Amino acid sequence: METNSINPAIFLTVTIVSFIQFFFILRFLCEIMRVSYNNQITQLVVKFTDPILLPLRVIPLYLGRIDFIIIIVIISITALKIYLNPNFGSFEYTVNALFIAATAFAIKEVTDIIFYAVIIGAIGSWFMAYNSHPVFILIDEICEPLYRPIRKVIPSTSGIDFSPIILLVGLNLFQMIIVPPIYNLTRYF
Repeated sequence: METNSINPAIFLTVTIVSFIQFFFILRFLCEIMRVSYNNQITQLVVKFTDPILLPLRVIPLYLGRIDFIIIIVIISITALKIYLNPNFGSFEYTVNALFIAATAFAIKEVTDIIFYAVIIGAIGSWFMAYNSHPVFILIDEICEPLYRPIRKVIPSTSGIDFSPIILLVGLNLFQMIIVPPIYNLTRYF
């Protein structure tokens, strides 16, 4: 009886942690893809994540466009999400194994967000070609740098752009090749 009363609380906590994780992943993608900060959604993401990131950025950990502080925060939030999630209650992670699993799941969730952004952007371009909604502008700014190398190799033919399809296949292959070996490292820690 007691576990039934805890489950809604755990569900709500994991959901809140997931939203926080989503905002930090979105901030990471905005910085990597050099998204315009004039967009209202981007401004919301910056206002939400700045109170945590600004104190941590006292130590600059940059490599080109990659901000390792955001990566550390994303992995830490993902580790908290794994730790709180009752579906993972059957394994007992050491701290090292937990952070390795969190790294694998964070990579998976970043690629999942890009995957869904590509799908939403493609569907949005079919039905709302002239829509200037901030969500579609943000999605275009996130996806366009990923389309560019594909379009150089395979240009659009007869007005059909195959770059979203190729990107979706590439994202799935990336997840299949990269995530399982990282996750399997947890056995050694």
